[in-house]
Amino acid sequence: MCHKGSGIGRACAIGLARDGAAGILIADMNLAAAEQVVAEAKAVAAAAPGVRIEAIRIDITQQPSVDEVTSYMVREFKRIDYCVNCAGIGVETPREIGDADVDEFNRFIRVHVQGTFLLTRAVSAAMKLQEAVKPVGPTSAGRGSSRGSIVILGSGSSFVATPSMVQYTTAKHAVIGLAKNAALDNAPHGVRVNCVCPSWAETPMIQRARDGGVDIDSYVNGMVPLGRIATAEEVADVSFPAPGLRKTVRHVTGHNAEGKGIFLSSDHGDHHRIIGNEQSVANILYSTKETPIDMANDVDVKYAAENEPGLHIHNGSVFRMIDFAPNVLSPMHRAVSLDYGIVLDGEFRLILDSGEERIMQQGDISINRASAHQWHNITGNGTLPGRMAWILLDCIPLTYNGETLKEELNELQPYYEGR
Repeated sequence: MCHKGSGIGRACAIGLARDGAAGILIADMNLAAAEQVVAEAKAVAAAAPGVRIEAIRIDITQQPSVDEVTSYMVREFKRIDYCVNCAGIGVETPREIGDADVDEFNRFIRVHVQGTFLLTRAVSAAMKLQEAVKPVGPTSAGRGSSRGSIVILGSGSSFVATPSMVQYTTAKHAVIGLAKNAALDNAPHGVRVNCVCPSWAETPMIQRARDGGVDIDSYVNGMVPLGRIATAEEVADVSFPAPGLRKTVRHVTGHNAEGKGIFLSSDHGDHHRIIGNEQSVANILYSTKETPIDMANDVDVKYAAENEPGLHIHNGSVFRMIDFAPNVLSPMHRAVSLDYGIVLDGEFRLILDSGEERIMQQGDISINRASAHQWHNITGNGTLPGRMAWILLDCIPLTYNGETLKEELNELQPYYEGR
């Protein structure tokens, strides 16, 4: 359930569709804008063709409108797992407090504060009544059950003041206080509430402020270390281990009774594991226990879903993807396998135990023939996350100077042993 048909709300709706949400309701006062986002979201939906995405009109400042939209979501979609509360307006008349426009100040309180309160209130009540569900995935086992998650959009102005924008600063300070209280009240019911507070983001609201004479770009250049305004997509992207890497969607094919190709599933993989002192996350996209692979009756699909592999599988294969936090250096390690490595996003140093190394950029490939090695994520000079994928095939052990090369995990041992 996303409230806002433009800017960050639009980016969130498209991101949810891309990441496999089965149903999305986009609510906005501007119904045409919401319907446009519906079309964009359907175009990238990972759960297509079964995904349901709709638009509906809402006036966030009116309780009957908010209650009706919330009831519609529960009635038609059966539950609300996530609510992105990002309705907002921008400053049209920036003035010092002595000359501030009273009507505009009151409008900010109605939209940002009262609107946030009404929606959070209605969705909290709905979530409390729905059945709790367990998060999916082995890395989520410790999180317990949840009845839903509410994300409220705050701002950098929830913490600091901006000259001549008292209406915005006041409203956003109030929003973060509301979010804190909602989080405390909802926690006993298994409903999570969080407030995301981005700095300046490129949205229609910001453009309207420019059109109204606010020199935002000069202000941002002087205040923001990056020297630019963030994109709405950067705010919407909350993938691990850092913003900037979209959640990968895996599509698995099969056959119908006539032998025609069909899609068996569209998801994010069966096994995810945080590794390397919580600085990386491994996603097992597929694995097999033999070569050639027996695919009759989809037995390989069942094996891949039920078995999380170790570093590699004897006589089998592993397709692994790893997201690295900025500047992460892996331990020196060796898999007794033939590894095809591909840089999907970013830039990496491949370091061998001999001291030789190579720089690999997006699209580059390594053919690692059981060599001991390290990976160093140097994306953005060590300031950004990076992503790599490997296909590991079993090999006949190699012998040098009378000694057989063995698997070496070192500090990675706890993450792979016993599997």
